[in-house]
Amino acid sequence: MIFDDQRSARGLRTVSDLLELAEAGTIILDPYSVLLGTRVVLGTGNVLYPGVVIECGPDSSCSVGSSNTFLPGTFLAATNGGSIVIGDNNRIGEGGARIMADSGRVTLGDRIRISSGPVIVAPADLGTGCQVLGQITAQGVRLGAGEDFNYPDPDGRGAVLKGFGKARGLTLGAGEVVNGAGDFADAPVERQRGYHPNSPTLRPAPRS
Repeated sequence: MIFDDQRSARGLRTVSDLLELAEAGTIILDPYSVLLGTRVVLGTGNVLYPGVVIECGPDSSCSVGSSNTFLPGTFLAATNGGSIVIGDNNRIGEGGARIMADSGRVTLGDRIRISSGPVIVAPADLGTGCQVLGQITAQGVRLGAGEDFNYPDPDGRGAVLKGFGKARGLTLGAGEVVNGAGDFADAPVERQRGYHPNSPTLRPAPRS
């Protein structure tokens, strides 16, 4: 099949390969529009919506855990020795998202939400429960781990970047958020509780 030949020439799994993955438990809603590198290592129970692209160069690595959901418009690429490591139960790409590891490393924990058009550029380390929401270019960021966005106490949730603009070199702890508009270095680091003042307190707030 000519389509399979074209995919193989670019280091991508063939349509037949994707159908085999689907039979083994990966949910691939449209194998003709999904592009998945042959070097991408997948766990179990992942969901790939139409238009998802995950590329991995011959000298790079990409490891995806289990039960992740990749929405339409999600593009991941590990190139020039770069590395992408994704944990479990993440929701990536509602409204589009890009994760780019060109000679660097991007690490995502578990139960992370990435939506509304962000670009995550290596190096980057997003801990469990973190969120990146909006048209943000995030590079050199370290977002502290916590519970996911459903956790009732915002002080215990993973760190959040939201808004639009460029976030470079930021380090945030659990329960913290930067709501940026342009250069995130000009925006204050706030407590997420400030946006949810009536939420319960289930653990002591971290010391400032």
